[in-house]
Amino acid sequence: MRSPPRSADRVWTLSTASLLKALHTGRGLEELRRLLTDNNVGEELPQTVAALLADAASRNEKVRDLGTSHVLERVDEAQAVVIASDRGAGALCSRIGQQHLMVAPGDLPAFRVSLLKLGCVLPARH
Repeated sequence: MRSPPRSADRVWTLSTASLLKALHTGRGLEELRRLLTDNNVGEELPQTVAALLADAASRNEKVRDLGTSHVLERVDEAQAVVIASDRGAGALCSRIGQQHLMVAPGDLPAFRVSLLKLGCVLPARH
């Protein structure tokens, strides 16, 4: 990890914005914490730095990528309501606005079976 910006010979400048930018590019806070503690041998991080790292870690956990999902377009609103309200199919999908349903990849086979029980077919992709 590249060192944080320096404003003097032994002074680094950290901000919420710079930490979030580092997280955005895939860098880890633990890597930065190690860099800072390795350069401060025998000293704990200042409380303001620890608080800044804790705040950035909290912000990093607010949104998570759960992977790819299937987005299905509805044919009509009434059918979307029936599907989303069904005990089987509804538990495996989420409505996204008025025109779409979202299904996790691992749930797609069971969702297709539930649709078939409702008299609908989602053709298999080949």
